[in-house]
Amino acid sequence: MITYILDTETTGLVEPHMTEAAYSIIDINNGKVEVLQEPRAKRFNPLKEISLGSMAVSHICEEDIANEPPHTDFRLPKSVDYLIGHNIDFDMAVLKNAGVTHTPKLICTNAMSNYLLPTLESHKLVSLLYHFHRDVARAQAKHAHAAVYDIYFTQLVLGSLIDLANSQGHVITDVDSLYEFSQMARIPTHFSFGKHKGKAIAELATDSDGAGYLKWMLKQDSIDPYLSKACQQALDTAGL
Repeated sequence: MITYILDTETTGLVEPHMTEAAYSIIDINNGKVEVLQEPRAKRFNPLKEISLGSMAVSHICEEDIANEPPHTDFRLPKSVDYLIGHNIDFDMAVLKNAGVTHTPKLICTNAMSNYLLPTLESHKLVSLLYHFHRDVARAQAKHAHAAVYDIYFTQLVLGSLIDLANSQGHVITDVDSLYEFSQMARIPTHFSFGKHKGKAIAELATDSDGAGYLKWMLKQDSIDPYLSKACQQALDTAGL
């Protein structure tokens, strides 16, 4: 069983093409992250314009990757069983835009952090690094969005999230149980955005205004399918 922690830097949010990909190989043994291969990275020519916003984040400009191989040269081995990342669904979409057809099971540390720390002010990767590993964050957070560093940060945050989950009565001992927890955590318990940010979805269903908001959310074409499931479950439980 092979598990990657993976991160990509891209051209932007619209039809993103990768400008850099990084990964490490890890395992989970007795609830602890074991690094089997240290992070490594490779840059690619995305074959499209890089947005200014992405340049401001990754500091990768078109002249930096003009002579790199095309992003379609990226290969994800079919032997990879799991991909772990912060908002890993976005990275998987980037890989698909590069022509990757293999889809491993996806483990999202962002979903895990929202589930375990629903009222935390921010669930961004560097915010979580400051929350769990302030000394590391103070020394190295300036390197955030360099893909290799983001892999390292994700490794640290993942280990802390597993410890927190186990302390709350969940049982994560290996990658399989980590995946099962991650899938459960994808169904949010609290809103992470909008006017009800930080509020419990189940509690919103107990009054008319909150229930109306949940029903309105369900009508939105762009609603995340896991959020849709959480809203519908809350309404069903409330008998609405």
